[in-house]
Amino acid sequence: MAVRPDPMMTVTRADEAMIRDLNFYLYNDNGEIVLHRYQTSATLRFECLPGSYRIRIAANMGRDLGENPVSEDFIVTHADEYDMLPMSYEDDVAIIPSADGVLMLPAVEVQRCVAKVSYNISVKPADIELCSVQLLSVPRSVSVFDMAAAPSDNPDDYTDCPETALTGPQAAGDCYLLPNRQGTVASITDQRQKNPDNAPANASYLLIRAVRGEKVLAYYVYLGGNNTSDFNVRANVHYWFNISILGDSEVDTRISSYTLHVRDDFDDYNYGGYCLLDGTRYLYIDVDSPDGTAPTRGRLEVLSGDLKCFTFNYGDKGAVHDFDLYDSAGENAYEMEYYTPVYTADNSLLSYRITLTDALGFTQSYDFSHRMANAAIIHTDDGGSVRVEGALHVETESEGSGERTVALCMENCTLTAVPDAGYTFDGWYFDAGYDHLLSNEETFEFVPAGPLRHIYPVFMPGEIQLDALNTANCYIAPEPLRDYSFDATVQGNGCATLNITPQRLSGAYARLVWETGTQANSVISSLGYDGSRICFRTGTQQGNALIGLFNAGGECVWSWHIWVANYDPESSSQKYSSGDIFMDRNLGAVGTDYTKVTACGLYYQWGRKDPFPYPASFTNNARPASFIYHDSYAYGTIRPEDYDAREVMSVEWATLHPTTFIHKADYEVDEPEEDVLDWLFRSHHNLWGNTTEQGYDVSKVCRKTIYDPCPPGWRVPDACDFEGIAMSQTQLPYCVNIVYGGTKTVRYPAGGTFDGDSYSGAGTYGQVYTNTPYFWNFDYGASYFDGVSCTSIYLAGTRRTTSELRCQANPVRCIKE
Repeated sequence: MAVRPDPMMTVTRADEAMIRDLNFYLYNDNGEIVLHRYQTSATLRFECLPGSYRIRIAANMGRDLGENPVSEDFIVTHADEYDMLPMSYEDDVAIIPSADGVLMLPAVEVQRCVAKVSYNISVKPADIELCSVQLLSVPRSVSVFDMAAAPSDNPDDYTDCPETALTGPQAAGDCYLLPNRQGTVASITDQRQKNPDNAPANASYLLIRAVRGEKVLAYYVYLGGNNTSDFNVRANVHYWFNISILGDSEVDTRISSYTLHVRDDFDDYNYGGYCLLDGTRYLYIDVDSPDGTAPTRGRLEVLSGDLKCFTFNYGDKGAVHDFDLYDSAGENAYEMEYYTPVYTADNSLLSYRITLTDALGFTQSYDFSHRMANAAIIHTDDGGSVRVEGALHVETESEGSGERTVALCMENCTLTAVPDAGYTFDGWYFDAGYDHLLSNEETFEFVPAGPLRHIYPVFMPGEIQLDALNTANCYIAPEPLRDYSFDATVQGNGCATLNITPQRLSGAYARLVWETGTQANSVISSLGYDGSRICFRTGTQQGNALIGLFNAGGECVWSWHIWVANYDPESSSQKYSSGDIFMDRNLGAVGTDYTKVTACGLYYQWGRKDPFPYPASFTNNARPASFIYHDSYAYGTIRPEDYDAREVMSVEWATLHPTTFIHKADYEVDEPEEDVLDWLFRSHHNLWGNTTEQGYDVSKVCRKTIYDPCPPGWRVPDACDFEGIAMSQTQLPYCVNIVYGGTKTVRYPAGGTFDGDSYSGAGTYGQVYTNTPYFWNFDYGASYFDGVSCTSIYLAGTRRTTSELRCQANPVRCIKE
């Protein structure tokens, strides 16, 4: 006798039809067990005398129930997940004599002891969002030989399935439960009446939770044989619910008759008769079924192509795929992929047939055929174009400011970069971030290594000479991934000024000293030195960097600040009451978002050309922000009293050590040396261009010097250039506003003053340096020269200027020369 499962309508998983083990019992007329077998085979062979018997089979119980089972042994309990579905069979059988003593009994069909519930939820209103779905009030246990028994009235005999979280407007799922035959309620004639008020107390139902704005919604969908009066959940039956949520007061589960439209979307990416695989493809079967006769089953047969590379319906492989139509009143979509290691003439043709069978047995077939090809998708920006040779098909269309070229091939094809006039070819890249170089040759042999590859040729404008108008200690490089250069033989602007004589520079090599940010070479990606000019390429990030020129002994001969920012000082400059033209931000600031410390700009000891970091935060006594220092360089400070002060407190030593903050010299009381309140052992009053020399001979005449830190065409302002400013308001801890030119306002960061270790007053006030080597009090019009102080513009309260020791560091806001 063979044992097989009774078909469940719309079985979708192999384990729903699998028999793992059998407990077979043969009873005589007195109800006594005369034979018991426990086995894993679905074919039973046994011996007995002719007569009338009763057969009981319990399948997939997972154990041998023994020779004399009691009724409790046949009870199965609810499980949230099943490896195998419990099944059973019970019926009478007549064993009649046979001539050869062998009787072949008809195959018996065991029935599943659970019901299957599938739901497909869709929300129509755009403002309703699904939150969860849960199956509640399911029986805890049932006897496999008494599945039609009346249900328990005790609520403790029922349990709830786990809640499933949902998002968005659609959801679908399956679950199993033991039979729960709660009967019918004849008074229910409309599905809207099938609700908690009218349902039996222990009827099984789906609870769908959703939100509509601030309103939390609950939808009750009761199971049963129909949408109205029936609450019976029977074993071995598949219940399918298409639930359309139309609002916050109605659930519509009606099903309409069908029309059929079968299509796929491979040709959405068809170029010249060839398809490329740019992601997952889909088979769509659209059904409109007003009378319930639409197909519920389909079959896909692969006719040509590499079977190992074709997958259907979430990864299933093989030549034949049977599937369910899960929505008989809408679109059924199934994932398909034909992803080979590389397409060739032998495997590029994918053909398949879809066969659909409706409820009346009528079948229709649809054949599809697509020729695949490997694709190189080439994204070209400004500066050049690409020529393709040897491809099956080439198609070019606009993409942003450039072009997108699709080149299809089975084998190799040749890509040639053609730069526009004034541009050079930089290389072929594998990624849009230009991090992975494929080749820097203009001609690139594309060898397919997969069905699809994106390629990014980069064209760069010719090298931009930053010193075209003049040389300086700071250059603005406004664009990422661009090549720049400057004259490295000139100190600063190269001009001889009062007490300052420039010298011609020469070195052995150039290197990156430091850069801002968190990733090395993101501001300056590369640089070089040809004996007279330093050339460099900007990286992908804005920020600041310091490039040094070094002699053969490794000493820093000179250094230049590179300000990488999308910034044109001319376009946003501001004219103050003095008539002078100011930048709208501090030197080295990255942007004007004053809630960010990067807007503070860099800090300078008075008279020095090389910058120091901005604060890490807008808090008093903040520490310096972290910079990336290259090679053996690092930020540091030096206390001259511990060294030869005459040597380390000099312009020459400062030039050799651009990352070292030089403190003033503080000697112990019992030491013979006197304190030095400058960073220089002998103060130099003309480093930033003011022509004051000493005593009461103060001057307002200024000329840019070789130590000025501003870019070409700009210089450090004199104190008189700030005349007419007034405090407007504070936006602490980030910035202060001042009034200039009568009614116009401008912001200055509240970054405080840097003493080499911390930033006093950060988040409280702002300061910027002038080139004035004496204290000029705006409020009283008085000037005071002590040889070690300077005028700093103080941006807090009503005081506009303050006397600052030159060893302190403050930002600079440059003015136009």
